[in-house]
Amino acid sequence: MSSPTSPPAGRYGGSTSPRSVWVIAILSLTAFFSWVTWVMWTDPTTGIEWVAYETTGGETTATMKFQITAPPGTPVTCALKATSFEMGISGWDIRSYPASSELTTQHTATLRGVSEISGIDVFRCWRSGS
Repeated sequence: MSSPTSPPAGRYGGSTSPRSVWVIAILSLTAFFSWVTWVMWTDPTTGIEWVAYETTGGETTATMKFQITAPPGTPVTCALKATSFEMGISGWDIRSYPASSELTTQHTATLRGVSEISGIDVFRCWRSGS
């Protein structure tokens, strides 16, 4: 009976040393965290929050009161969207709000639509150009 033999050295490729595994892992983590930092730094909506708390609709106009929370000194632009009773988009408007020394500012917007409006919403806000 023959004894089991091992394959010749180097037949299936070299083995990876533990040091190279650590180097690859550290480089991968560094690249990942660098990417996350870059995305957060360049995202124009970072630190901006909006909350609509009162909406009235009817006919082809709607009025909404809402708050914007942004870092003081940051001008903000918001996209407002009006929807119809069929849940279609009835109107859009882009509004710019100047920088404020307050963290949270209150705003009122009236939007006109092409059909009867059932509601109005703040679709998105972002930092205005700098």
